[in-house]
Amino acid sequence: MKGELKVLISEKEIKKRVKELGKEIPEHFSGKIVVLSLLKGAFVFTADLIREIEAETEVAFMRLKSYRGEEKGEVQITCRPEVDLAGREVLIVDDIFDTGESLEAAYREVLKMGPSKVKTCVLLDKEVPKRVNIHPDFVGFKIPNCFVVGYGLDLNETFRGLPFIGYFEGAKNG
Repeated sequence: MKGELKVLISEKEIKKRVKELGKEIPEHFSGKIVVLSLLKGAFVFTADLIREIEAETEVAFMRLKSYRGEEKGEVQITCRPEVDLAGREVLIVDDIFDTGESLEAAYREVLKMGPSKVKTCVLLDKEVPKRVNIHPDFVGFKIPNCFVVGYGLDLNETFRGLPFIGYFEGAKNG
């Protein structure tokens, strides 16, 4: 990707918002929460979030794949949760809500497993037209239409370890 990497959301802003979400989320659940992290992009956010959630949590994972580099393709579920979600309260955690197709695919798959409650949380809500009718219950930040990396989000498996959300100034939107 060409262009200079710039900070869109600082590490300090992320920490503050994750702490706020950790207080807000348990108010919508009655007991233990199964936090279902969508891999790979949401793993950093999920790790920080569960440390801030003021309720008992169990972590599970689901892997979806939709990007090839900067190009978005068809959503595929490549790994399903290894825990029984029947009758459980589930929080699906995703990194970014752009077209909405990944979150919707995960949500539909989780519903098939018979949970008693399903809520969704995304770190980023990109201001682009959505292709679905689902909307996240909890949102960290709204962002403009730009390709972002860091804090778990990648470009061809790089930049995940950045402590902030960055974008490439001068790069095409996407």
